[in-house]
Amino acid sequence: MPPESRPRPARLQNALAIFSLTLIGLSVIAIVIILFVGHAGMTKPTPLQMVVTFFPSLGLPLGALGIIALFVVGALERRKHNTRRAK
Repeated sequence: MPPESRPRPARLQNALAIFSLTLIGLSVIAIVIILFVGHAGMTKPTPLQMVVTFFPSLGLPLGALGIIALFVVGALERRKHNTRRAK
């Protein structure tokens, strides 16, 4: 498809992409922090450590769902663009 006929990404697609990548990136950073803290030998968890430990178990699935939603929205936009073009 030539670049001039390709539609611009919708705001929803941009928001889903940023949302998903932010959640996944923060989850990876939290996992790295968990590994460093565990290697340092800290035994008594603080409330902040508990939040950092829990975050990847919530952030990674939400990020994956955001990526799936991004693919679905993109497919729907392409379908809408192709049906307009065919008329």
